[in-house]
Amino acid sequence: MKYCKKCLSTNLRPGGKFIDGLCSPCHFTENEPNVNYHVKLKLLKELYRDSRKGQKNKGAYDCIVGVSGGKDSTRQAQWVRDRLGLRPLLICVAYPPKQMTEIGAKNLSNIIDLGFDLITVTPSPKTSAQLSLESFRKFGNVSKTSEKALFSTVPRMAIDLGVNTIFWGENSATQVGEKSILGKDEFDANKLRRMNTIQAGGDNWIYELAGNSKGNHYVYPDEIEFEKKKINIYFLGPAWDDWSNTNNAAYAALHGLTLRPSEEDKTGDISNASMLDEEFTNINMMIKYYKFGFGRASDIVNESIRLGEMSRNDGIKIVKKYDGVCDDSIISSYCSYVGIEITEFWEIVYSYTNKKLFKINEDILRPIRKFKIG
Repeated sequence: MKYCKKCLSTNLRPGGKFIDGLCSPCHFTENEPNVNYHVKLKLLKELYRDSRKGQKNKGAYDCIVGVSGGKDSTRQAQWVRDRLGLRPLLICVAYPPKQMTEIGAKNLSNIIDLGFDLITVTPSPKTSAQLSLESFRKFGNVSKTSEKALFSTVPRMAIDLGVNTIFWGENSATQVGEKSILGKDEFDANKLRRMNTIQAGGDNWIYELAGNSKGNHYVYPDEIEFEKKKINIYFLGPAWDDWSNTNNAAYAALHGLTLRPSEEDKTGDISNASMLDEEFTNINMMIKYYKFGFGRASDIVNESIRLGEMSRNDGIKIVKKYDGVCDDSIISSYCSYVGIEITEFWEIVYSYTNKKLFKINEDILRPIRKFKIG
């Protein structure tokens, strides 16, 4: 495993790439140090106007913004309305009742109180649990189908409602290094269908378990459907002058968002502002650590290092303490949700653990790190 010479990204990130010893986001940051956000905002507005040309029925909404009620999406909705001057319809793929947190429900109510129209789509609870378990067994990922539903339902709703412009937040190609989604420019999000979460593993297993009717909601629309309805997706991040986890959390909290209590020792989330609407993603962050040697703390720290808010050495201390943290109570809750024993849970985790990076010791359950961080 190799580390970026500036931050703590590793060469094991799926879809990642190193250039001259730098991960893609650090290389992008160093080669574009003086960004003129006024120019980029103007360009984004021009791209939007071009995408709407020929649209005869403008309707009540100018665009769709996918939201979860978290820090990023709460601020994105306001940014599209207040900075771009548009009328967004918000689409939320909510979690089933046994998975959604009370904080998540409060934050969805808050975003409505901020003056937005919101359509909430909720997967069938039983099917959602079955698909999560199947995804865990097949891919070592408890959140794969939740993420597929999130990314797939928004464009499906856009196609059905005849609203042809969709806005997402950060460009994960430049933010965390998922090069597979790179489009013709940094705003172009039409290649999201190539994202590892959406593409890897195919969709047949979903249809086999859920059937065609329910399965369709987890499957990304094909390019022909996009072309027929002239759907365009754009990233907001490149035109956003103060985009960061810290700024988004602070801004959203000032506008009514409820953050987690200080639970970094339970979740590994040093921001206490990630995935506010459910707990099981914390399991996924832990498994990602055992697979690839980095977790949620690494992603948060890497952004802070690039922004000059933290030194690499200080980042190493934080990552060493919090990467891979996931409380036993969260694991127990998930096992109850999908109907398996704790022993089976850890057997599945072990099968996906990178044995070159971690030592398996079943007496203490948690794999033991063998590598030196940084």
